[in-house]
Amino acid sequence: MEELKRHVTDTLEFLPGALIEIDLSNQLVTYMNRMAFFLFGYSPTKEPLAIPIKDIFLNETEYLRARSLTESFALESYEKQTPYSRHEAQQLHDFWLKKVDGTGFCGACQGSFILDDSDVPLGVRLYIRDLTEQRATEAALQASEEKYRTLVEFSSDLIFLVDDEGIVLSLNKAAAKSVGGVPEQIQGKRLSQLFPPDIVEKYQESLKEIFHSGKGSNYESNIRMGDRIVWIDTSLNPVKSNSGKVSAVLGVSRNITERKLAEIKIEESDSLRELLLDVVTHDLKTPASVIYGLADMAREYLPEDEIVKSIFLSSQRLLGVLENTSVLSRAVFGEQIPKSVLVLNELMLEIGNEFTSQLESTGMSLEIQIPTEIKITANPLIAEAFKNYISNAIKYARDGKRIIIEAIEGNDSVLIGFKDFGRTIPAEKRSLIFERGSQLSNAKKNGRGLGLAIVKRIAKAHNGDVGVEPNQPSGNIFYIRLPQ
Repeated sequence: MEELKRHVTDTLEFLPGALIEIDLSNQLVTYMNRMAFFLFGYSPTKEPLAIPIKDIFLNETEYLRARSLTESFALESYEKQTPYSRHEAQQLHDFWLKKVDGTGFCGACQGSFILDDSDVPLGVRLYIRDLTEQRATEAALQASEEKYRTLVEFSSDLIFLVDDEGIVLSLNKAAAKSVGGVPEQIQGKRLSQLFPPDIVEKYQESLKEIFHSGKGSNYESNIRMGDRIVWIDTSLNPVKSNSGKVSAVLGVSRNITERKLAEIKIEESDSLRELLLDVVTHDLKTPASVIYGLADMAREYLPEDEIVKSIFLSSQRLLGVLENTSVLSRAVFGEQIPKSVLVLNELMLEIGNEFTSQLESTGMSLEIQIPTEIKITANPLIAEAFKNYISNAIKYARDGKRIIIEAIEGNDSVLIGFKDFGRTIPAEKRSLIFERGSQLSNAKKNGRGLGLAIVKRIAKAHNGDVGVEPNQPSGNIFYIRLPQ
């Protein structure tokens, strides 16, 4: 008998959960197993325990709730000392319990009564499992779900859940309003009851594909709502069960009408702008060609006349600009521009010759330090970018007296730098000067600030980039980087 008692005691002692015993006569905790000592924070002892029941509950309310529950099962049997007859399984009850240091924890408790030889209740044996982390996780999950529901309910996007038969399982207020109802009215209806046949057909095709492939889809469509056309961007994504099977499809639709109308206006504006540019370019080419032809004839009779020479060169350049403008317009509107392999040194020498008179009149020198073997793949339009850089250096950095043009080959690009020795541009202005309307000088404006903006456009048309860095000891290095 003693051996059996010892075996039972050892079994209780090493249970994976906390176990305590309560004496009903004096309302004291008289026994704790090892896990209970650990859970409540008491130091393990083999001495008899006498902990008041109130001390293991976090507050009076929890204590009274536990006492009321106990009395509802065994009060009459305990008071009248009659045999206990209610042996049904006890349910789990959550109570907030208290550690010895005063901190609380949530415990799932399941009790049974300790009976004497006559089956009269003497005490309560309470099995306790710590649920603090689980309850915290559940509370966080509930809070997260509530936030999610709030976001869904008050979202301006149309959010809905449908099954494989096209039945609406749930939806938010915005989705219900879009079809003229509230969620309670729309839930359970088929898509065919809510949308025109052409829209339903598109939805059904997408749903069928998602249920089959398990992959989401996205598409734009326009539908008639009342007296106007509305553009909708819809994203459909599969909702999968634990087994990985698609059980429903979550849809999110967004009204993109304003964006689509803006895109249409831009397309119309670009088309009109392109047309006007073609007309202007065509109409300018005719008189420019006449001037060029007359100037060329005049050169035969007056070969030394500087005015005739200037008119010839200017009209020649004008024709080149008009041709390049057509190319640039195609690049701006996203069209491909023709490119060819150009020897950079030769191209730069030709460009430099055009500035001979300007350089001489300002007392400046132009040094082209580009290896003869460097080549670029570009449209001849690229020359306009180089000319802009040289022209700006002559205009704004003439005090430096020198312009040096260098080029460095990288792994997959060529960096071309135009170095002047004038006044260094402040750091805060370097990122702005390539924008339209910006000028290098603070002096009275004599242009529209288009030069460097055009350089940036030309570089972009070649998938390149531009910028400016300070030169030492003074001046600037304007660069353009082009892919090879």
